[in-house]
Amino acid sequence: MTTLDDPTAVIDTVDEAPFFEVRDLHLAFGALQVLQGIDLQATRGEIVGLIGPNGAGKTTLFDAVSGFREQATGKVLLNGVDLLERKAWERPWLGLGRTFQQVTLYPNLTVYDCIRVSLHRRMPNQPVRSLLRACLRTAASVDEEERIRAKTDEVVDRLGLADYANKFASDLSYGTLRMAELACVLALEPEIVLLDEPSSGIAQRETEALGPVLQDVRDELGATLILIEHDMPLIMGISDRIYALANGHILAEGTPEEVQANPDVVESYLGGSIDLEAEVR
Repeated sequence: MTTLDDPTAVIDTVDEAPFFEVRDLHLAFGALQVLQGIDLQATRGEIVGLIGPNGAGKTTLFDAVSGFREQATGKVLLNGVDLLERKAWERPWLGLGRTFQQVTLYPNLTVYDCIRVSLHRRMPNQPVRSLLRACLRTAASVDEEERIRAKTDEVVDRLGLADYANKFASDLSYGTLRMAELACVLALEPEIVLLDEPSSGIAQRETEALGPVLQDVRDELGATLILIEHDMPLIMGISDRIYALANGHILAEGTPEEVQANPDVVESYLGGSIDLEAEVR
């Protein structure tokens, strides 16, 4: 539970409850059932992969979890709080971060300033008072900006963006833009991050570097990652568990080895076996 005054305050959650859990999630567009009773779980620090053909409901699932499909029913529990009972803008306060298939950053801001904008989410939850302090350049405002700059430097260094920090978002290659988007999300210090096709549209060399980056993020921040991905060597190589979706329901769940050997998954999506000995990409 949370208080109405402070959406970050969590009260007496059950220790045995999963850190993140989706229960019986349903979503329909008119007569079309898009999500049909989705159940999944994730533990702290776990990397969970979602695979499935186009139209399986993967991105729609992320939309429901992050608040962009308010008509969804069921439960989405994070630290015992049902996210479906919260507004979309409240969910980052509760520890949820998300990237999108199409990257959208402020095109006329530098990478550094885009990250700084994200970090202002961590400023005191009193926007009018914070604005007045900033306009008057009070000591509290100056101290807060210094903390934000220090945190921005940390995020830039963690993701290797130092060479691009002063470049405008509109001038970046798509692969670098995706890394900048991830930096903005990580600046929020989320407990769980939903990654929607992070390798989409980037070069093979950048895809090969992405797996270790995501694992480092998980290890350094202790964050849980749930990712949708069509690059099979990447998702099979870094995921602790995999959920396979088809037609809005869970087709299979298990380790990468178990899922790739599942005949229903092979028939519906994979089209054959995957070499798990291949280099993680």
